[in-house]
Amino acid sequence: MKKLKCEIMEMMDSVVFALVAVMVIFTLFCRIYVVDGGSMNTTLTDGDRILVSQLFYTPRQGDIVCFVAKKDNDKILVKRVIATEGQTIDITEDRKVTVDGEQLEEDYLDDWIYTDPKNFDFPYTVKEGEVFCMGDNRVNSKDCRDLGPIETKHVLGRLILRLMPNFGTVN
Repeated sequence: MKKLKCEIMEMMDSVVFALVAVMVIFTLFCRIYVVDGGSMNTTLTDGDRILVSQLFYTPRQGDIVCFVAKKDNDKILVKRVIATEGQTIDITEDRKVTVDGEQLEEDYLDDWIYTDPKNFDFPYTVKEGEVFCMGDNRVNSKDCRDLGPIETKHVLGRLILRLMPNFGTVN
């Protein structure tokens, strides 16, 4: 009987330790977010669960990030970083995206996707402490063309893995 109590206590200690470790990891190092909507189709789809990390992270062009959209009721959005501070972004007359005068190679876009300037005045030079993000489904994306540039302090981190429904890395 005494041996059984010791085994139960050891098991409880292990479970409590594991729970605390998981809580620390998900509080300090990474978080799980759910993609809401089709603005990142076909890279990510509505309902995908993604693992995002902010640990030692500085936004880079091409990264997929989660951020708090202050101009959209603090909604958490998932978009791709198109330009970082100091870079100049423009949308040409034929709806191609250029950064610092060079057209982006956007292999992640479907062939029929075009980029409309929407309500934003281009060209735009990204200021210090900002990033400019857009969804991969440019026709159906509420992004910086609507919301303006995002302050880097509102970037929650970059996508590390898609967890569900298809586990793996995302480009």
